[in-house]
Amino acid sequence: MLIKYFWSKSCPSCHANMPYLQKIRDEYAPKGLQVISIHRPMGEFDLNEEAVRKVATELGITEELIFDNDYKIGDEMGVDAWPTYFLLNPDGTVRRHARGQFGVKMIEQALIRLLGEPDKAE
Repeated sequence: MLIKYFWSKSCPSCHANMPYLQKIRDEYAPKGLQVISIHRPMGEFDLNEEAVRKVATELGITEELIFDNDYKIGDEMGVDAWPTYFLLNPDGTVRRHARGQFGVKMIEQALIRLLGEPDKAE
């Protein structure tokens, strides 16, 4: 399974959701979950890739970081809000799409249905 998520360095909800997304990333990685971070600027003020990398580091983003400065990736996937999350099968088909403040929680619920609860270290 793969999560592709779109965020912006200027998006407060994106920042607020990041710890929860990272918890999901870390808990489901042993079950094969991969995560890709796609920065989609909210405006010209978000185009500086060095500034985005700095914010990504501060937010604890360790997964692959892709820049969608020309909006092509997001437009192809129908992204129209920040943050936006896609849960994809290994073949690339979308299993679940969610956006906004509670989108990451909806993605986690889909993961639980598909993969079960993450293994808990006792």
